[in-house]
Amino acid sequence: MAENTSITEKNFEFKEITITSVNGTSFDVYPQLVEFTIFEDIYNSTLSGKLILSDSVELFSSIPLTGFDFLTVVIVKPGYQKEIIFEKIFRIYKLQHDEINQVSRSSQTYTLHFCSEENIISLSRTMSKSYKGVSSSFIIKDILKNHLGVSNKKFDPRNPKDIEESFGRQDIIIPNLHPLQAAIWLTGRTISVSRKNSSANFMFYENREGYNFKSLEKLFLQQTRAKYKFKQKNIDVSGETIIDEFRDVIKYEIVNTYDVMRGIISGLFSNNFKAVDLVRLRADDNVFNYDDFFKNSIHINNDRIPGEPEYKHAHPFHNENEDRTQTKTYKNYFARTRMYPTNRGHDVIPSISKKQPGINPSLVERWMSQRMSQINQLNFFKLKLVIPGDTYLTVGDIIEFKMPLIKTQTPGEDPNNPYYSGRYLITAIRHKLDYQSYEMIVEGTRDCLSQELLPAKNDDPYLRELKKQ
Repeated sequence: MAENTSITEKNFEFKEITITSVNGTSFDVYPQLVEFTIFEDIYNSTLSGKLILSDSVELFSSIPLTGFDFLTVVIVKPGYQKEIIFEKIFRIYKLQHDEINQVSRSSQTYTLHFCSEENIISLSRTMSKSYKGVSSSFIIKDILKNHLGVSNKKFDPRNPKDIEESFGRQDIIIPNLHPLQAAIWLTGRTISVSRKNSSANFMFYENREGYNFKSLEKLFLQQTRAKYKFKQKNIDVSGETIIDEFRDVIKYEIVNTYDVMRGIISGLFSNNFKAVDLVRLRADDNVFNYDDFFKNSIHINNDRIPGEPEYKHAHPFHNENEDRTQTKTYKNYFARTRMYPTNRGHDVIPSISKKQPGINPSLVERWMSQRMSQINQLNFFKLKLVIPGDTYLTVGDIIEFKMPLIKTQTPGEDPNNPYYSGRYLITAIRHKLDYQSYEMIVEGTRDCLSQELLPAKNDDPYLRELKKQ
């Protein structure tokens, strides 16, 4: 058992970090530890990571790794109770020899790549199965329990609190897909039961707590888990608490900012879904308008005003003049067009429903265009924060970040950027630990601005002349 007895300000210690070979032999690799990294990503279905070891005793010569070995990691909080804050078992699937000391040949460095066991199981098999008149949530539970055999620590079928109920009943045939691949495919066509939101976006991912199947709406409506700020380290910190210091951002970077051309091409601002009815031999256009969608959706900056039912402080990314053809980007519907079969109305048209009773609508009109736009909204503005390790923070959580203004400020002026300070959804975390320090690289995103942009002036004479050039 590996144990770090020194209590650091990062407030963690390794209780166990062992490798178990295929013959059942376990050995402690804490003495060889250089770095331990875990990756969480809301767009990936399982956890992954890497373990860097410095070996001067030829550790793996007596018990060679085969790619079918297990890694057990237990991290606890220091103190008398030693509360377990992270306990996982991973599969080691790759060994990479990084460096050998050529002078003394006294040590070598390995990188062990690992992932959740479900990833290996999923890749090694496929499923072909039909589901009749069930919800997406039911299918996700069936995949986790019966096709992947997920333990109750990651998914408890008796109390699946992290598997959100979805809207509607579907007739689905999963055509020879890997189980996790099938879950991701199904996620993209799932609708929330809530009537508050016009969005149709669910996410399927594993975080520190287990497997999740949640709508963006539910994630957006969470309480803020932690608040962070960035400031210079050479200023007066008198009166600041330990918690204040813990919530300081070490470094931040704007990864993505507005890219209008990418927004147009991706269908973020407007798109058209052509629903093809193969029975009635017709194709109908369903246009998507970002402006209308935004007004009817719940957003991440959902500060509730006391006594008011609506959510405020969420404003759209765009604020554009009409172009020279007197059209706005969010009305150019055919910038992005997709086609997909539909059975809309088949359950109520007598000539069809009599021949095939019990048809369940695919509801493609409610999720195709919406997902095309909203996923790209989450990539329109993205931050990367380097923060001290927080063992209770995970992907899918909401944090608040006060982004500083990069300018000389006058006394009494708000030092924070009014447009980009606010709530962010954590979409990815890299947990980086060694024997005495813990750091996190957090990726945060949002689907709105915190302050409304100045209104565009379509009647301005100078702007009208510019658009003619």
